[in-house]
Amino acid sequence: MPTTQPQRFQISAPISARWRLNDRSKAHEGGFSLSEVLVAILITTIFVAVALQGMVVAMLLKSKALYLAEANRWVQADVEQMRSQVTLSNLPLDSNSARCHPLSADAGFADLVRDNLAGGNVTGTADYSLAATLQISQTGKTFQIARTLSIPSAPANAAAKVLGIEYKITPMTGVNLEQPILHFYTEVMPDAALQCQ
Repeated sequence: MPTTQPQRFQISAPISARWRLNDRSKAHEGGFSLSEVLVAILITTIFVAVALQGMVVAMLLKSKALYLAEANRWVQADVEQMRSQVTLSNLPLDSNSARCHPLSADAGFADLVRDNLAGGNVTGTADYSLAATLQISQTGKTFQIARTLSIPSAPANAAAKVLGIEYKITPMTGVNLEQPILHFYTEVMPDAALQCQ
C-alpha cells in the first residue's frame, strides 16, 4: 500500500511585505506621544514650583526664629543684670525698712528699683521709659530694645514691692521696620522686699 505524505502548504509573502508588517507592530510599541510628554513636563514644573515655594517659606520662618531666639537671649541677659542689682547686698533691708509699708505706690521697693535702673529719682507712678539700646544680630541686622518700667496697681502689689518691665524689640533695618518682633513683660522684686515683716 502506498503511503502518501500530507502536503504542506507554505504561504510566503514577499520580503518587503514582511518588513512592513514588522514596522507596524514596532510603531504601536513605541515611546510617548507629544501630548504625554507635554503633560509630564507640566506636572514636573508644578511640582518643582511648589517645592521651591515651600523651601522659601521654610527659610523665612527659620530666619524669623533665629531673630526671636536672639531677642529672647538679649531680654534674658538684661533681666539677669537687673536681678543682680536688686540683691540684698545692693539694696539692704536695714537702710530701706520704711519701704516695707509705703504710704504711696512711688515710695515702695518698686520705686527703689526703678530709681536704680533709671539712674536717678523718678517720682510718680506713671510708666517710665529707659533709654533704648541697640543690638546687632549674628546676621548683621540692627535691633532696638525699648524698656518701659511700671509699678503695677494690682491688689497683689498694694505695698508696691513689684516693678513691671516691658520689653519691645524692633528691627532698625530690613523690610518690617517699626513692627516689633518681640513683646515681653516680666516683674522684678528685690530680695529685701521678701523679708519685710
